[in-house]
Amino acid sequence: MASRGMVLWLPPSGDTGKLLDETFARLQPTTPYTGWFSNDVAGEWGGVDRASQHGVQVVPADFYMNGTVHAGTRAKISDRVRPHPKAELHNRVYVTLTVGEGDNVQYCQRRMRDIWDDPKRGTVPVNWTVSPLLADIGPALLAYYQRTATANDLLISGPSGAGYTYPGSWPEEALDAYTALSGRFLRRTGMDLAYAYNPRNTAGDGWIPFDERVMASYRKNTPVRGVIQSWETGDLQVRPAGIPVIGNFYPQGKGKEFRDALLRHIEGRDTSKPMFIAAAINAWDWTPSDIADLAALLEDPFEVVRGDAFFSLMDRSAV
Repeated sequence: MASRGMVLWLPPSGDTGKLLDETFARLQPTTPYTGWFSNDVAGEWGGVDRASQHGVQVVPADFYMNGTVHAGTRAKISDRVRPHPKAELHNRVYVTLTVGEGDNVQYCQRRMRDIWDDPKRGTVPVNWTVSPLLADIGPALLAYYQRTATANDLLISGPSGAGYTYPGSWPEEALDAYTALSGRFLRRTGMDLAYAYNPRNTAGDGWIPFDERVMASYRKNTPVRGVIQSWETGDLQVRPAGIPVIGNFYPQGKGKEFRDALLRHIEGRDTSKPMFIAAAINAWDWTPSDIADLAALLEDPFEVVRGDAFFSLMDRSAV
């Protein structure tokens, strides 16, 4: 109401999905769809993909409280990232742990703050996804996370930059508008790593890897120097347009279950060179205490590092 935006609720399947397409088709590229969709996960995939096909990014904000107040509050946002602890490149298994859901601004306002206050936060290197759009939507929230982050906490962009979207679904003529918008917010917030999604494949059992077209646009318009792509099986490692993209590894369970899945994942690895795993942490189930418990179980050959150190090591290993 405060922004005089159009209010609608159209489930993204069937006849209402067609009406949603008609609505999106009338919008200029990078017009945000703020809120959420019905039908849980199926609504997410269908809704975000429909929006992406029309050059519209989603800002999950269905339970974002007092948005007018937060958007109108002034706070000093840093455009710098604290230097990462130096890591030496050895023939080890480097693991970076990423807490998801940061594209969701109501998560950044509520659940993230709850787990951020865990006393074990900072004992293990962790990447925390947040929305760079908080620079406008909730600058005081972002400033608080920046100010209270430890040397082991790294804020990175949630999917897939300036709003949740599947870049591979964007029309060719509109993609640069999205990456340019993302670039402006990433530079304002000091983020140069991104967690990102792409459309699911036609079989519906996985995702399409980022290609040259998409990554070339990110390279041209953003400071992104590494991307963790939602992948689950962890068997993706490519470098389109020169930007390293690694698929995340998302085993079920915590502690020993998670550790055992990592051990199975590295069976038969080439011990004459380093291996890299971007492990996903479920923001709704895990806490920093759970992450600390996992890290205590990750003995040789594992080494847990921050995302920026992780991609630096990947770059060095590729030379």
